[in-house]
Amino acid sequence: MKLAIKHQETRIDNNSRYIFGRKEFSTSLKNIFYNIDGGFVLAIDATWGEGKTSFIHQLIHDLKFSTNLIPIYYDAFANDFASDTFLSIGATITYGVENHFNKQDQKDKNHKKNQKQLQHLKKVTKNTAIELVKLGTNLAVKSLTAGIVDSSELVKVTTSAFNTATFGTLELDLNKKFEAYEGSKATIKSYVEALQSVSTGSEKVVFFVDELDRCRPDFAVEVLEKIKHLFSAKNVIFVISYNKSQLSKIISNVYGVDREDSLKYLEKFVHIEVNLPTVDNKHHENSYELLFNSFMDEFNIQFSMEQPKLERLKSMFISLSSNKHLKMNSREVERTFSYVSFCFASLDKDMGTELFQYFLPAAMIKVKNIELFESIKNGSFSSTSINKEFNWIYVFFKDYYKDNLVIEASNVYKVGKFEEACNIVSMFKLPIESDIRSAVKNF
Repeated sequence: MKLAIKHQETRIDNNSRYIFGRKEFSTSLKNIFYNIDGGFVLAIDATWGEGKTSFIHQLIHDLKFSTNLIPIYYDAFANDFASDTFLSIGATITYGVENHFNKQDQKDKNHKKNQKQLQHLKKVTKNTAIELVKLGTNLAVKSLTAGIVDSSELVKVTTSAFNTATFGTLELDLNKKFEAYEGSKATIKSYVEALQSVSTGSEKVVFFVDELDRCRPDFAVEVLEKIKHLFSAKNVIFVISYNKSQLSKIISNVYGVDREDSLKYLEKFVHIEVNLPTVDNKHHENSYELLFNSFMDEFNIQFSMEQPKLERLKSMFISLSSNKHLKMNSREVERTFSYVSFCFASLDKDMGTELFQYFLPAAMIKVKNIELFESIKNGSFSSTSINKEFNWIYVFFKDYYKDNLVIEASNVYKVGKFEEACNIVSMFKLPIESDIRSAVKNF
């Protein structure tokens, strides 16, 4: 039994079984990567909990078997401790390309050439990082692009905060005199050329930027600026995964502008935006079955339930998760199984097995709608006491628990085991997503 599971990166299916129709979506993205010439920035928009990270890692896994595409993953939230955004991104790209080349056969005719170009890229990345540190990370980008900062302001940049910074064997002497601004632009141009030179032909780097709406606000904006203005290489495709609504709020806070202006600002950095396919009626049954099996396995929930009962339980889960009922997303399903795992672990195995068919729907309802959970946690279901939006609850559970309910009135029945399960589920409280985000933001 596990009370928590590993990061979504491990949730890879070698058979490429995507949920919610995302197999077709992944195929479309791969075709775009292959068919469009030059570098560009593509954004994948979805709300929290829809499975952006899981989708990206599955896509990266598949791209590793593709010809001429080099997928690289960058977790913005995990990297926002870095004081130099360019160095953080540049190093990730360099190491990703290096890993790709190292997998090549040394007898490959391009092997020596690739290694030479890779060493050149490392050198130029270091030199570019030095130039940007001299200018000031933010000021360099803004001066290069929008002209927001007057060049005379560059002399105000202080280097007292750092003595040295390292990148491999690199040491940055921040006591050096500021280099000329035009010299820095030339260095950046050299970096882009070096990044382009690592391509042996039609090879492209597909650089995935994830968790941008979770990281430090100023870091999120810096990442966007660097991608747009310092990584304009024709062989590099950037795929940004974000919650557009949330990221626009971050931009509003950083620049003090309204939502409309923040959305316009964000559009300047993205060439094309796509929406991640979410819950649909066409694919929901297979998708929720996949999630059920996956989380049962990942949380290592094992019990001796007769196969017909287990299949019926799975069918109940699939129906309850669907659009016509609770419309659960993948994050909510994961949280449900976290609750179930805690509840199961709190009891002896026989009792856990007996109550599992009650734990599961109780946890699902608590995750999705705490007010609805509170209204039925006593195990009584009335056709009149439930909000009209959830009238289906009365009929749904009357059918599912028909062998275990007690009729108390013409429109009221009680399921004692459901009440017992709800009492145990109520003992535990997982931090809700908004709490987590707020904590991260205020940290």
